[in-house]
Amino acid sequence: MIHFTPPPEVHLGPVTLNCHGTFFLLGAVTAWVWTRARVPREYHVHLDNLASWLTLGGIVGARAFYVLLNPSMLLDPLSVLAIWEGGLVSYGGFFGALAAWWLYLRWNNLPRELFNDAVGPPALAGWGVGRIGCFLNWWNEYGTVTAVPWGLVVGSDPPRHPVMLYLAIGHILAALTAARLGRRWGVRADGLALMGYGLTRFTLDFWRDYDPVSLRLGSQALAGVFLVAGLFLVMKGRMPDRSAPSPSAE
Repeated sequence: MIHFTPPPEVHLGPVTLNCHGTFFLLGAVTAWVWTRARVPREYHVHLDNLASWLTLGGIVGARAFYVLLNPSMLLDPLSVLAIWEGGLVSYGGFFGALAAWWLYLRWNNLPRELFNDAVGPPALAGWGVGRIGCFLNWWNEYGTVTAVPWGLVVGSDPPRHPVMLYLAIGHILAALTAARLGRRWGVRADGLALMGYGLTRFTLDFWRDYDPVSLRLGSQALAGVFLVAGLFLVMKGRMPDRSAPSPSAE
């Protein structure tokens, strides 16, 4: 077994930095840089604008989903805003960022298939980087009790699977695989990324200690929806041509 102590928060004047927020910021930067490399230069100005939209949408969605799962927080409205204390749900972040993404593309009449294909693997890789922060934070996202040699012991708790680290590795590997197979097979990389996310999350949720267990069933059901949606995109069409930007690009 491995004894593990989560890193402490860092206080810089009025600003408090913790692993959770820091790694999700690094994940957002990772996704933005890789997406820029996957779209024509003419569209980079839109990606620059989208960065703030996606960050805001992701944080609001992730926090809103957490509050829905913990409605007692509404008794203390100020606690809803205290995201530095932890409490972000990945599915909520996905839907929040997706809503911001869709609204921006529609408002600016941008080619959705090209942008969606470009952002799929980078978004999944960025989420994987963010999961490293979840692992280091080690708060409210525990793995099941285990006897494997790499089980982590935190404080007086029994050894547990580092399931958030599993998810981080799984998401990053799935993103790299989706990008590679998308080029090799000429299919939608965003569909492959959705399939990779759904399969990874569905499988690894068996090693996450949900309380109550019904939360696991809901999470795995959503993972199944992502898997089916990704398969639909892969079967629907081929990878869009990134070499021919539309006249509307700025």
